[in-house]
Order: sequence, then structure tokens, then C-alpha cells
Amino acid sequence: MEIERHFIECAKDKLAARIHYGDANAAAPLPAVLMCHGFFCIQDVLLAGFVQRFVDAGYRVVTFDYRGFGDSEGDAGRIVPERQIEDILAVLDWCKTQSRIDARRIALWGTSLGGGHVIEVAARRPEVKCVLSQLAFADGEQLVTGDMGLEEKARFMDTMARMANKKQQDGKELLVPIIKVMTDEESRTFFEKKKKDFPALDIKIPYLTVWETILYHPVRAAARVTQPTFMVFAENDKVIALEYGLALYQAIGAEKSCHIQPKARHYQVFAGEHLNQIAARQLAWLRKYL
Repeated sequence: MEIERHFIECAKDKLAARIHYGDANAAAPLPAVLMCHGFFCIQDVLLAGFVQRFVDAGYRVVTFDYRGFGDSEGDAGRIVPERQIEDILAVLDWCKTQSRIDARRIALWGTSLGGGHVIEVAARRPEVKCVLSQLAFADGEQLVTGDMGLEEKARFMDTMARMANKKQQDGKELLVPIIKVMTDEESRTFFEKKKKDFPALDIKIPYLTVWETILYHPVRAAARVTQPTFMVFAENDKVIALEYGLALYQAIGAEKSCHIQPKARHYQVFAGEHLNQIAARQLAWLRKYL
């Protein structure tokens, strides 16, 4: 597999992006899959298995780092969903200018937080041919506070609102290690392990990232999606509960289908037989609609 490395202008920063392609028809414009990774991740982590399978199937594959992560410029560690959507839009527009990519045949692929982003982008950009979303959630407030009682939630929401107001007034905010905003043991274990191999993950992030997540509601864009959309969920997902993902799927107004991977947890879909089965289903969707 060949890889081209590029930097793409987005606002005042540059996004680090890569085009992955096979040797066959290397110079020809081919349909492309634009891949959008998830919460606090970078393009070097988790995506490789899917990238390889899509390239082997004859597609161009584009990956990138959001602003503030990996090799991209920007405010380190800050996640604002609308800004990340702007990043995807910038990369999408750039893809259309590349001679190796057929500008009329671009699919969006997103996982976890990126799985919601691709729904948002598809709703805004009808020229996208089809959508692959996995492990996404419908509503950020539900994701963060769904297990809280009414009083606990009220206290928590009041604390977050006061922290947001304080930042707006004096510009100061609390920075914490990534695992401090992880509410599940699976994610904490995953990031503790991965940051040893990928030092770019070992950063402090604004605690208000939690507030930004609460304010994020990709379900509101779902009814405006017009492209064929395939969604994947993990049966035993403890990071994003299956019901939170299915709520997003149910709101999609376009032609759609979903697959629930049996006995899989959130991070297990990226390797082994889970990866093989999911990638095969996603490739079948691409062959039909891209």
C-alpha cells in the first residue's frame, strides 16, 4: 500500500492528511472513502485494519487528524464537535481537487464520535454518495448523564455550566489527562495502553470537553440525511450503549440498514474476526452505493 502525506488548510491551521492507495491503477481517479476517527484518537490508531481492507478492494482511502491532535495544528486536545465537522468539510473539499480521487464518488466513514460527525456532514453535503457510521450516539447529554439520577444530573449540569461561564469570563479552564473524562473502564484501559505506543495521545485536555459533548446532538441532523446510510453497532458496547446508537439509526430518514456485531465490545470491532465481518458488510454497502 502506498501513502501520500498532505497538509490541508482549515481556518488558520493545517490538517495532517493521508491518501492510501494500492499499486493497481495508481494514477487513475477512483472512488474514495473519507475516514473520520473518534473521541481523542488520531489517524495512526485503530483505523489501519479498515484502511487496508478498503484499499485492497480498490478504493482510495483518506485519513486525517482533527485540529489539535496528532500531526495537525491547532489548540492541543480541544474537542468542539462543530470545529471537527468543519475539519471534515475542509478535507472533503480538498478530496474533490485530488487527481487520484473521483470527486463524484466519495463516501464518508466515521467511528464513535466521528460516527456522529459523518451524519452531520452528510446532512450538509448532499453530494456525498453514501455513509458508513459505526459505534455512534444520538445525543451527547444522554451519553454523559444517562446513568445519573435527577438530582445528581442537576448538580452536574450546574457545575458544568458554571465552569463554562468562568472560561467565558476569564479564559481560564481546568486541563486534565484524557482518562479523567472517560466514564468507562474500557476506554481508560485502552488509552493508558495506547499512549505508551503513541505519545501523541499523552496530552492534557480541557475538562469542558465534557460540556461540549453534552451540547452535541447529531440526532438532530439525521432526518436531513439523504444518502444511503449503513450503521454498525457492538452488542456489548460499554462505551456507547447500544440503545444510544440505535436512537440515531432510527432517526435517519434516508435508505438505511444496520448491523449489530454479536458479542463485540467498543474497541473489539477494530481487530480479528469482528473486523473481518464488519469490513465485509461495509464493503458490500460501498459496492452497491459508491
